[in-house]
Amino acid sequence: MYFLIDYENVNYAGLEGTQFIEKNDTLSFFFGMESSKILNYKMEEIENSGCDFEICKLKNVRKNALDFYIASRVGEIFTMDRNAHIAIISGDKGYQSVIDYWKPRLLVPNQLVRAKTIAKAIKMVNGEGKRKVIINDKMKLLDLQLEHAKYEERKRIVIALNMAFANTEYESLLPQIYEVVKAASGLRILYLNSLKSFGKKRGTEIYRQIKECVVNL
Repeated sequence: MYFLIDYENVNYAGLEGTQFIEKNDTLSFFFGMESSKILNYKMEEIENSGCDFEICKLKNVRKNALDFYIASRVGEIFTMDRNAHIAIISGDKGYQSVIDYWKPRLLVPNQLVRAKTIAKAIKMVNGEGKRKVIINDKMKLLDLQLEHAKYEERKRIVIALNMAFANTEYESLLPQIYEVVKAASGLRILYLNSLKSFGKKRGTEIYRQIKECVVNL
């Protein structure tokens, strides 16, 4: 997949999703003097991906100059490979004219898209099923009320475990006990993990104590 980044337009915000860039991708930065800085960790993510990475600097300042650079690059790519999938990373709706021109000439829908970030582009473009599933999961909205309830429950369990194992022979094992509880998705898993972590005799005893503290598991 080709990502053509209108860095003058999106700057840092457009790089959301660099962690999903893959070796077979090509990432192209188009920038001028107004946007010549990039966050170090974003550059590291790009370099570590192993993708083809190119930087195109604006030669002369003119109105919409970078737009023409990017439109020209789209044509260049499709000349080389009509099966290419391209995302223009920009908030500039003027690129819709480029998409309108190419839409009837391409092989599949959403082969060329415009999005404000790399992550959103991957969600939009045709043929990115595996990455799209991962990104949809990572970017889904969570209910903060539910997250707060989970947080309060975790705090309750920690307090209950501290009280249950205080002044017992297992008190020194509390850090491991916390990890066993965190990793369990149900009482059966909790029981098996307790035996695995602490042995049959101690694991059974510890499980019985834990069970009283995590009734909602």
